[in-house]
Amino acid sequence: MKRFTLPLCVLITSFCAGMAAAALQPTGTVYTGTGQMRGNLRWLNSAKEYRVSDGKREASFKADDVERVEVDRPAALAQAIKRVQTNQGLAAAIASLEEVVKAYGHLTYDLEAARWLAAAYLQQGNAAKAVSTCETIIRDNPEAAYKGEMAVSYWEALIKDGKASKLNLLLDKAIASGDSEAAASALVKRGDAIMARGSSRANCEEALREGYLRVILLYADPQSDAYAEALYKGAKAFDGMSQGSRANKLRETLKRDCASSVWARK
Repeated sequence: MKRFTLPLCVLITSFCAGMAAAALQPTGTVYTGTGQMRGNLRWLNSAKEYRVSDGKREASFKADDVERVEVDRPAALAQAIKRVQTNQGLAAAIASLEEVVKAYGHLTYDLEAARWLAAAYLQQGNAAKAVSTCETIIRDNPEAAYKGEMAVSYWEALIKDGKASKLNLLLDKAIASGDSEAAASALVKRGDAIMARGSSRANCEEALREGYLRVILLYADPQSDAYAEALYKGAKAFDGMSQGSRANKLRETLKRDCASSVWARK
């Protein structure tokens, strides 16, 4: 019988990845009106309760009785996010982020990890997988589809996956939510969805009217990433309409008011 031997480096990498996955255990503190408990954390979705084990005892806390939960940030998350941001080592980033999403369900960092996991899949050109990643979270947390840490990545995935009807419903929810950050981000994505149809003059004008300019006029916050993004993309849309002077005005505002934004450096 022919034998196949994996290279030593592959075996070591696989072993280390397995050890890291096995060691991934959320920890933190659950606070109630009568006290607190720190230890290993689990969320039981079927029972809507947190389980905490401190090595001596295990206790259950119904979600309605919990004032807040402070979860320790997973050590692997920062490095995985950096890999996605730099588009280097995406395979390792995806493996790490998948573990965080799975282990930290309903424990704060599942949303952040899912956001960057979806971004990683989009960089690979796999929009369907990015959508699936986000919808795994949304099944237990419907609000995550239109507000919070993961929503923008989900909307980007829906745009790339051609899910316009679902996207539009969620953008409407975000805009009506009363959350200014969610509303501004949703308007930017509305502009992006229009531009995804093509860069014709008509699309540029519609993207400005229905998306980017609404952010610029209604949510002019220099600290907001959505505002900086709207200025950048609004300028591009004016370029597409051959209105260079208007485009330059937006670029001047971007560089003056949002100098520290990544959009000002593009």
